[in-house]
Amino acid sequence: MGIDPALMTQLINGMKRASHTLPDIGLQVERTLTDLGISLWGPAHLSSIGRQLNDRVPTLQGRLDLILATPDRRLGERGLLWADESPWLSKSPAEGTTAATALAARLRTKIASHSLDAESVAELERHKNDPFFAVAFLTLVPPRELKSLIARTYCSDLPPGDRPLLYDTAVQDRFLTMLSTLLGTASHGVGRMRLAADYADRLIEDIDHPQDAFAVKRLLQDGDFDHTFLLTLVRKLHDKDLAHPPDLSLPRDPWTLPGPRDVSPGDLSPMGTALIALAHHPAVAQDFFTDPARKPLAYLMRTHPWLGDADADLGWALQAATTEFRDHDLPPGGSRGYKSALIASWAVRFWSDPKVQSNLPSTRPHLGTLLSQYIADVHRSAQLFSKEVPGVVSGLDPDKDLHGWKPYGSRFDADEAKKAMAWAFEDDETFKAVTAAHGLYAARMLDELAAKVATEVERGFTAWQEVHPEATRQQRDNMRQDILEERMVRSGGAEFAAATGSLGVTTWIITNSANISSIAKAKADDIRLGIFKKLTEQVVGLLPMPSGKFVGLMADTAKGFIFDKVSPTHEEQARLDADTALGATKHMFTDLTASVMMRHGLFGEPFAQTHPYYFKDFSPGAPGHFIEDGAIKPWGEMNADQRSAYEEWLSLHVTGRVFGTPDDAVALSFKEAEKHYAGDGS
Repeated sequence: MGIDPALMTQLINGMKRASHTLPDIGLQVERTLTDLGISLWGPAHLSSIGRQLNDRVPTLQGRLDLILATPDRRLGERGLLWADESPWLSKSPAEGTTAATALAARLRTKIASHSLDAESVAELERHKNDPFFAVAFLTLVPPRELKSLIARTYCSDLPPGDRPLLYDTAVQDRFLTMLSTLLGTASHGVGRMRLAADYADRLIEDIDHPQDAFAVKRLLQDGDFDHTFLLTLVRKLHDKDLAHPPDLSLPRDPWTLPGPRDVSPGDLSPMGTALIALAHHPAVAQDFFTDPARKPLAYLMRTHPWLGDADADLGWALQAATTEFRDHDLPPGGSRGYKSALIASWAVRFWSDPKVQSNLPSTRPHLGTLLSQYIADVHRSAQLFSKEVPGVVSGLDPDKDLHGWKPYGSRFDADEAKKAMAWAFEDDETFKAVTAAHGLYAARMLDELAAKVATEVERGFTAWQEVHPEATRQQRDNMRQDILEERMVRSGGAEFAAATGSLGVTTWIITNSANISSIAKAKADDIRLGIFKKLTEQVVGLLPMPSGKFVGLMADTAKGFIFDKVSPTHEEQARLDADTALGATKHMFTDLTASVMMRHGLFGEPFAQTHPYYFKDFSPGAPGHFIEDGAIKPWGEMNADQRSAYEEWLSLHVTGRVFGTPDDAVALSFKEAEKHYAGDGS
């Protein structure tokens, strides 16, 4: 249904005025006709019309309010607001109340006798997106009764010995999902069609009782909730949690726990009931985590004890709050991206604390996703060699090493980030994600700088040609090569070398954090060492991201490219001096740097002395030909002859005329990183 909200409001206001004025006009017309001696029945109908208009106003106003509150509404042409009204089985509040009354009675009867059936649940499902029904149903079944119905759904109202084992809870689970969905639908109500103002308070009454906590947890798990409603509810749950912290040392009798008798209900602390809802509503999670009065992040990560896998739910909520929104086109006060970066900076600080790591053992993958999204900030912090206070990089250009638009960044302390990574990298998938993100970031940065050098070379050569139009081809080729070699040691080339060095520092930190930097601590067949070697063998195949994308979004794609493509036999052919991750890293940056330079023509034309094709042993047709489609093949895809030829070419003095400076920068960066960040990753 499409409406213009402004015109609809004018119509409603006009109908209100007309409903009052039409009866008066009718009386005036009737008196005038009577004075003239004319008998006419028509004008009396104006009073009836006025009453009809007045009766229609609440329905129209309620519908306008609900459309404005509908999550899936969209603005169309000419300012029309479109909302999908097709799921609304009830066309008025009265219809919604009638349907809700009948179905509530039916469900009460079924659940009281523990005979809830699929047909009753299916009928409820038909109304899941009907706001008139949802508000009416949750008004007719108030919070206390609603929670009681949920308990009886799983026979939790029976004595422990009489509770049956529910081998199939599909119907019960569908029922609770629908109740959560209806609560979400009703939470968007406005005006007269809304839940009572004290609904949240009544919902969390007796939250310290397991039955009530279980019911609230399930009611918040699946619905699409109004922002204010859910935020208010979560804040109240936090305050109750803080007032009565959970004590995991207390015994938990499995026979008295809610839900199916043979299934653990999980963490039933007040905040434990809200974590999944926060994960599903990142904006609410942001506003809750950044609440200046409560400051809940420290309490939830450092102090609150979590039962079962609830800490993973907290990690999920933190991941959503830090990665769902990334922007830099709004001022800090109105920016979701700013809040994302702020929460990320504090979360990484907390994650670096061994106490938090012990409290949140299942959150490693979520920390890995966060670090992958903020890999540019991890890189920047590694270059500072100084302590950083958590905060946001809110300047106009958060990452000045890359071109294009970038979102708000986080301020990380490098030592803290390293401690957090050392713990997170105990999970191999987390290690893969972060190393792939860093490889992608490095490819993007070096590609941009190589393109800059190539442009400088072309500009300088073009200027020389204009002055020397009569030069021979040999003279032109020699001059192009001279300009290339000169540019590789200053200007753009010096910047390129500096970038390889700075990226080397970050790589050293990531490698050292994985605790695989020393062969004494990681055997050659260590899983994480194998993972890193695969990364080093394939990273040159990573294509730089388009401008305007931030690296973290591409990390999963990069991870798949690297680790799905390499066959196990490549591990047997790994470089002999790459037994350690740091050795493999040195080769990775050698390969990456060479690959980027080749892609942008920084080894000269094919006949130049610094290009592989200058030598027949490396040219097409030779066993050692290691170029494919104008690019250096990834090490993991070379055969033995190609690898030998490639290593020989890199070691030639003549190749060092363009490659020596960036190659040396990597070695120096490793020494600098070890000097400032010495120590294993534990």
